[in-house]
Amino acid sequence: MCNDTHTLLSLFRLSQLSDSALPVGGFSFSLGLEAAVEQGMVSDVEGVERYTTRALHNAAECDGVALLEAFRAATMGDHSRLVDADHRVASFKSGEEQRAMTLKMGRRLADLLCSICPTPLTTEFRRWATEGVTPCTYPVAQAVAGVALSTGEEALFAAHLYGVASTIVAASLRLMRLSHFDTQRIIYRLAPLCERLYDRYRELSLEQMTSFSPTLELTASLHEHGRGRLFMN
Repeated sequence: MCNDTHTLLSLFRLSQLSDSALPVGGFSFSLGLEAAVEQGMVSDVEGVERYTTRALHNAAECDGVALLEAFRAATMGDHSRLVDADHRVASFKSGEEQRAMTLKMGRRLADLLCSICPTPLTTEFRRWATEGVTPCTYPVAQAVAGVALSTGEEALFAAHLYGVASTIVAASLRLMRLSHFDTQRIIYRLAPLCERLYDRYRELSLEQMTSFSPTLELTASLHEHGRGRLFMN
């Protein structure tokens, strides 16, 4: 019974940190969807689902791998590996806005963690970020949160991918003529993909991280000079 209670507590708090209303700035970003809509690359609900699917694949093979490795490192007290994961995520963000997004959201999450669930690790991680020891990217900050909340890595991975999907579909409501039912159907249909991506990437190391998504890279680049500026990227 105690284990069940502990699991419920962890899941409840993980749900809190996965909420779209979390004050870390996620609502300010569209993950390149704004430029994709402006360029005519996405124009309907099917296009949004395809775009979100590609974003989930990209998130899993890059940030998702780093998140799992950082979570395991933090769990074992291997702080040098945690910092290594953080630097690798930052180095994979080639676009200015992509890098700004992961750093702004990561630092806001680190601040939030120190406010609502201060632990030696959350306090140290924020101090490292302040002193420039580590960049404090969003997926690694999520890994620190997972350790602080005593959650499992599968749930943490799912929460990360859910955040990616919800960011895109929420942005689509402001950019296109879609209904809330449309966007919720997209998320519901993509849920099984999360399991497949976890099974595919869970054994990869930091050295095996990759990020190859020309469409997402292109839209992020176009947005930096585009006309539409509802979102920061």
